Amino acid sequence: MAWTNIGITFQGRRIGPIIVIAVLAVTLSKGMIGSAAGRDLEWILDLAAATGAGFLVRHGFRLLRKKNMIENVPSSPIRSVAMGLAEIKGKAPGRAVMPAPLSQTSCLYYRYLVEEERTRPKGGREWVTVDRGESNVPFQVEDPTGRILVNPDGADIMLGRDYQKIEREAGWLSRRKRYSEWRIDPGDFVYVIGTVSNLRDAIAADRAHLQERLQQVKRDAGAMKRFDLDGDGTIDPQEWAGAVAVVKDDLLRERLARPAAAPQDNLCLGKGDVEDTFIISDRDERSIASSFGWKALAAVLGGGAGALVMFISILGRFGVLPGHWTFPWEALVK
Repeated sequence: MAWTNIGITFQGRRIGPIIVIAVLAVTLSKGMIGSAAGRDLEWILDLAAATGAGFLVRHGFRLLRKKNMIENVPSSPIRSVAMGLAEIKGKAPGRAVMPAPLSQTSCLYYRYLVEEERTRPKGGREWVTVDRGESNVPFQVEDPTGRILVNPDGADIMLGRDYQKIEREAGWLSRRKRYSEWRIDPGDFVYVIGTVSNLRDAIAADRAHLQERLQQVKRDAGAMKRFDLDGDGTIDPQEWAGAVAVVKDDLLRERLARPAAAPQDNLCLGKGDVEDTFIISDRDERSIASSFGWKALAAVLGGGAGALVMFISILGRFGVLPGHWTFPWEALVK
């Protein structure tokens, strides 16, 4: 089982500012470097790179804060968990609710990634993401004292990879594809730190269940054929409305068949509005804290060093420092 912090992999918005600045720097460099005017404005590239390094430092301190949260927030039994930030440890219940899209394994949560092997413009090969996705259905976690609902939306997901397959499609010019999947299966250990809040009603959860079930219907050719009442091979709006009604009835029957809710079933663990620390993992807290610690150290040191180099380069370009050393953008982009 390979360990991957797929929370960072899938939630690229956290490093989005760094990527935007990097793209801006490359664009400016290609347009400016080589001309006298461009060389006079290379300090803009220094400034953009320094800003990106600053974002990296900020990201490092955010990771460090999460590490401290993991180490300092005590674990709570589910039955006595308090409102607000809480840490729980338990297992996924034995009842799985959906099949994972790649392996078709019954699970309570999944994420998947499909990559295609392509040739780089400057030689060599690389894996490029062509499809990705995750389930958005809340699931339960249980310990000897009770159960609690966990809404995975917005969480840092740290799971071991459960499935990977590399295959080549048919045809002479076909490319290899790599399929990866991460899951929470029935009986898996689950660690969660997040914000406990009241589950005032089940509307949001029911909507998520309905969306997930309809996606499963769309992927199942047999199920789609069931709702093709006129047999023309397509599902028109009226037929799809009938499919939605049938799925809603199925979900209602499933909910009525469940045992009566315990008091803690009125609570939900998820991402808070004030405290956004929210981590779901199948690893123990010591391993998670160590992972965040090393990443935080690398981000702070790497970003700090990059910002210092760019600051020295800017001072050199304006003749403030002796020696007038500057970062060699022209050599880098050639």
